[in-house]
Amino acid sequence: MKRINDSERLSSYIMNHELNHYMHSNLQEISTLQSFEKNEHLIQSGEISDFLYFLVEGTVIVYSYASDTQNICINYASAMMPLGEASSLWGIEPKSSVKAATKCICICISLATYRNTLQQDVLFLQNTCRLLSTRLNTSITVANSLAESFDMRLAKFILENQKNDIFTFQLTTCAAILNVSYRHLLRIIMQFREKDILEKFGNSYIIRDLNALKNLANYDY
Repeated sequence: MKRINDSERLSSYIMNHELNHYMHSNLQEISTLQSFEKNEHLIQSGEISDFLYFLVEGTVIVYSYASDTQNICINYASAMMPLGEASSLWGIEPKSSVKAATKCICICISLATYRNTLQQDVLFLQNTCRLLSTRLNTSITVANSLAESFDMRLAKFILENQKNDIFTFQLTTCAAILNVSYRHLLRIIMQFREKDILEKFGNSYIIRDLNALKNLANYDY
């Protein structure tokens, strides 16, 4: 975690992500800008975080330990997403960990200093309740998806993260999110390529047969 001393950049993030509408409190006055390297933890299971985060750049993975050697991705988040509002805000030990899947930048609020301010901010609490409801539904969806074939889960993931029929998501991060080995992910992507569903283009993949991908996903996209 490294502080970025740039008030103009902080202001730009707040404006671009419309975070000034997220709470009544003046976010710029109570926050700092911090960067995290890939694989660095923002939140550790069992440890109350010192900060509430607003992720403004990069991707993080939310995971729990299935055993001493294996962890399971529960969810992932990209900008803009608050982190730590479900546990650390209330002084409760989190049951899952959050780490940077890519280099990340966050707007951070010190909970030691501003916990009471946030807990008294009605607009912030309303938005937090809405977010927690969304996350609850997402967690149920993730749990149900683990019973699906990996072909189906990968097809859904590609459809949800493509832009203009181009999939640019980093594959190592994709494998971690989908709870499979990198080797198995490459094997299934190769099958998609052999079926002319995907075409490799540099570090990206072009969707060549959108209907076939939708059929694999088995849902209306």
